[in-house]
Amino acid sequence: MTKVLLESPVLITDALGFSQTIGSTSIGDLKELGENLERQFHEFDAKVPRKFALVSGSKVIGTREFATLRFNDMFVLHATRKIQDSALAFLISGSLLFHKMLLEGQIPRGGLGFGEIYRSGDLLIGNGFLDAYHAAEKRDDRSRNICAVQLSLTFLRTIPNTEHVYRLLCRYDGNFYIHPYTLTDPDMGLFSPGRVLRLLQASGANGEKLVATERFLEGLEDYDSAKLDRSDDRPG
Repeated sequence: MTKVLLESPVLITDALGFSQTIGSTSIGDLKELGENLERQFHEFDAKVPRKFALVSGSKVIGTREFATLRFNDMFVLHATRKIQDSALAFLISGSLLFHKMLLEGQIPRGGLGFGEIYRSGDLLIGNGFLDAYHAAEKRDDRSRNICAVQLSLTFLRTIPNTEHVYRLLCRYDGNFYIHPYTLTDPDMGLFSPGRVLRLLQASGANGEKLVATERFLEGLEDYDSAKLDRSDDRPG
């Protein structure tokens, strides 16, 4: 790809525990595992909200406002140019990837950041990548085991003040996340707290992750509950 130098949202999502799967896979089965990852990556790439795209069985051909990278258990998405409504596009992408990974039997935990990036071929560096990486991988003890996409403060400063965007967010224990089930894709169906937990359990998530994510799903504050809280505070 051509060289990219700009400020961009950056989405990072890990498949927790997948490195152990790679480590325990024999050389004879590694090709099959890789082909399965390529299929999953292609299906996610086809969901990225480009202005125009044609999707075949193995390729996505379309406008090039987004670019992706893949490292073992990590998916990365960034912009290649300044795009309108970039915060909304990345929130939608993060929600779709979260659901896709759950359905593929993976345990997703991610971060959505913002900042300068430089991309040349397979090289991606810059504060935008680090900001997203910290939101995904360098969390504090309160949020470490929550299976969700956490938003950095830098990214939050870029979002427009619109209901459409706020409905894709939620807040829990002082941090903001992509709402884990408010968006519905017709191919993947409705998500709910119960479905998220069932898929995590089926994927082999350990007790700490299940407990932390269940508390998150039960206690998160979404747009409607935040709006209700604000209305309750108004003098009447």
